[in-house]
Amino acid sequence: MAIMKCKFLFLTLFILFESFSVVVAQKKTYSLSDLSQEGVVQIREIFASNFKEVGDTSFTIYTQNSDLDISIYLVHGDQYDNIYNPNPTGLFINKKHYRFYCNLEKSIPQNFSNVMQMIEFSYLSRNYIMMISFKEDCLGSICVYRCYNLFDVTDKNDIVQISFSSTFEGKETFGEFNNDGSLDFVRLAPKMPAKSPKNSTIDHFLITAFTIKDGTVMQLYKKKGVSSHYLWVKQVDKTNKKFQILRSDWFIPLNDSTGTSLKTKSYSSEYISFDPYYRHLFSPDGIRIQKRKWSVRVAKKQILEDAQQYCRKLMQQDHIKDVYIMVDQYAGGIEFQIFVGNFRSKISAKKMSDQLMQKSRLTTEVINIRSKF
Repeated sequence: MAIMKCKFLFLTLFILFESFSVVVAQKKTYSLSDLSQEGVVQIREIFASNFKEVGDTSFTIYTQNSDLDISIYLVHGDQYDNIYNPNPTGLFINKKHYRFYCNLEKSIPQNFSNVMQMIEFSYLSRNYIMMISFKEDCLGSICVYRCYNLFDVTDKNDIVQISFSSTFEGKETFGEFNNDGSLDFVRLAPKMPAKSPKNSTIDHFLITAFTIKDGTVMQLYKKKGVSSHYLWVKQVDKTNKKFQILRSDWFIPLNDSTGTSLKTKSYSSEYISFDPYYRHLFSPDGIRIQKRKWSVRVAKKQILEDAQQYCRKLMQQDHIKDVYIMVDQYAGGIEFQIFVGNFRSKISAKKMSDQLMQKSRLTTEVINIRSKF
């Protein structure tokens, strides 16, 4: 009897999924909610309810319910600087400490915690707290990215956190996109056509899909290491609430702007959604450094941890000071570039380059980091 019930449930889900695919495929413009077979259910939006000062620390209190206390803190002091030594910030949930991040690896904490929106939602009997904030390194410029910090609070004694960045802002980011019974999310990142004018308005985006299982995040690939599930879209409105699909390799059939069925076209390179324009150098520990003009590039790494380890080797074994990391992204991937020195003059950078080649036998390149990045 149990086997028959399972078969019936599977058949029902399959029929619903196929019906959903047919309805969605008829559309000419889409929204993220159109792509999700099942959306999340918002329980409430959470607002700040109180403030308090404890010593040198300010706390913003968010009242959610009796068994889940949320507070965001900011430490004050003359020793802190917005650029070189930002004020420590983070949050407590049920008296357990967390930091804000803006990437899947949670490698460098954010020192900017102005939460734009905090929502509690449920999905398949699990409860989540979603927090959206600005990216710290986009302050003072037009920044299209938002930072998501998501907390699975189903078990109040075992809260799990994930983080990522996206150009989209809203709970429609989450849902059921691949019919696997787990909470998924999508990330939007600018990806303009290859021949776009240099200063053209950003209106093309790449959408990639991820799933959350047992507290870990996995990108959804059609074939691991070869092609990922994706959508390349052109926005219809400036909020990305509506868009036309130009190319795709998605989980369901989709149409282009004329209503014609799109043919599957694979996207061979994994796309990592970091900001394509970073205005700062970083120390190996993630402290933001204001760029001057000239520096010496000595290596490129594909993984952040490798870049950090390489920097520490230069500092410890070769006794090289002023070692920095710069994140550099193009259309198809991301690099963590290692630089030595942060100079105002090209002469000083050239002198450092010569020293690195002679003493440490490094391959160097003197770069104007203001004009090139």
